[in-house]
Parts: sequence; structure tokens; C-alpha cells
Amino acid sequence: MPDKKDHPFKNHQMPLFMRIYFSALTVLFKILDLISPSLAGRLALHLFMTPPHFGIPRREKALRDSARLKYIVNKGRKISVHIWGDENNETVLLSHGWGGRSTQFHALIQPLINAGFRVVGFDAPAHGDSQGKQSNMLDVASIIAQIEKEEGLFKAIIGHSFGTSTALLAISKFKVKPEKLVLIAYVADVQWVIKLFGTLFELKTSTLEAMRQRALKTLANTYQISWNWDDISPINTVQQYKGKLLLIHDKDDHEVPYNEAMKLETFAPQATRLVTKGLGHRKILMSRDVIKTVINFLKD
Repeated sequence: MPDKKDHPFKNHQMPLFMRIYFSALTVLFKILDLISPSLAGRLALHLFMTPPHFGIPRREKALRDSARLKYIVNKGRKISVHIWGDENNETVLLSHGWGGRSTQFHALIQPLINAGFRVVGFDAPAHGDSQGKQSNMLDVASIIAQIEKEEGLFKAIIGHSFGTSTALLAISKFKVKPEKLVLIAYVADVQWVIKLFGTLFELKTSTLEAMRQRALKTLANTYQISWNWDDISPINTVQQYKGKLLLIHDKDDHEVPYNEAMKLETFAPQATRLVTKGLGHRKILMSRDVIKTVINFLKD
């Protein structure tokens, strides 16, 4: 597992008060688990579904401002949708990572437009310009399906990190039908993410199990669908996708280690693969070789 400094839930340099905050939560969980694992699990799930929120970098602002902005309403929240390119062109949907936003694909958007695609990006709940305080995989997958209904079928979906899992879930649970799928810096197993989250806060097995069970009950009621943790894991959802698939991962990704990501390839033997080195988890989105490979894959 990656070091805490490279942890997906704690991967940015944080000020002293945030380090104190995380340390205090670790102590609180230990106390709550002794008193009530159920209560500890409730708090764990709340944190698990609450993404960090970062301001948009200057390099992305012009791109965001150049988009045609619209909002869709999902469960009472305004979800921002950004659209670039000719409305008559085939649509490529961008599905961003945890704590991210659609403009994180800034290096890829103009090349996609130049290649003749219409590009649609959205900010997940509690991300970017969208409303909300929490988010989860089922939440975002349902929004992808809602966008497809409003914007038409997708030529392709391009997902990054958490956005790869939500794209696959949109396909398997909500019947979204992209012709092609690109997964960048992908996660293979949701259970691995849960264990990683547990490691960060030093959660006991009883707390993690209580968190899992509360999520099952809460989200099943919200979406009126049956599900379990293995059912929504990419190693299972990827098997339900029959279109053309491109997998891209970096050997020096410290947030989702390459050996962990490789597990997905076993369940997607039809996939085209690109393995990079030295780019990590985010710079991979700005690589010329990655962008060229993606464009060629979509145009082929």
C-alpha cells in the first residue's frame, strides 16, 4: 500500500490544522469503536463519501470559462455540465477523479475538439462547480446516465481514477452504452480502496464492516437497486463491457500502485494497454504520448 503522504484520501500537502484534524479523528475512531462500532461505522461512511475540495488552478480557469455551461438537477442538487466543441459532432464524456473536476482533463480537451469530437465534462456532487456535500460511486454513475439521456449517446467515455470506476458502474448498473471506453490511472478493486481508507484512520475491522453494512442499506434505499461491494467493483463491472477498451496506467503511480491496477487487466483480456513511467497519478493526464494514444484509439 502507498505511504500515507501518497494516500488517495490524503494526497495533497496539508497545513498543520489538517494534520491535527486527521490525528484527532484517528483517536476518536478508537474510542467510538469501543463504545459503538455502529456509530464508528456511521462516521467512517460520512468521511468516506466526503471528498476534499480544492480551488480550480489558474491554468484551468480559461478552459472552464470557454465552455458552454448548463446545469442538470440530480436529487435536488445542481450539477454543472461543461460542453466544448461542435454540437453536431460525436460526444466524448469526461469522468473525473475523487476531489477533482472536469477541467482536470484540460490538456486533452482541445486535442479532442481538434480531432472532431464534442466534449462533455461534468463536476460530480460536492466537486468543482456542482452542489452537494457528499458523493459516491452510485451517485456519479446515475448522473452519467442522466447526462446520456439529455445529451445523446456517447462515442466514448474517458475516466480518470475514481472516474474510471463510476464510468464502469454507469455501464453495468445504469445501462450507459459508450462505443469506446478509456480508463486512466484506474482502480481494480473497491475493497482495496476501503482497506486503504481504513489504514489511514487505523480503523478496526468492526468499524469497517459497520461502514460497509450502513452503505449497503442507505444506498439501496436511495437508488432502489440491489447491490453489494463486490458487485460494483471494477473487476466485476469491466466484464460487462463489450465495447473497445483502452487501459492506461503509470508504473510510478503512488496512489493506485501499478501492481494493484494490473488486476483489472486479467478481467479485460480484450483491452488495448498503454503503460507509462514517471508520470504518476495526475501528470499522466498531460502526457503527449497518452493524449496521442487516446486520440488514435478514438479515431480508429
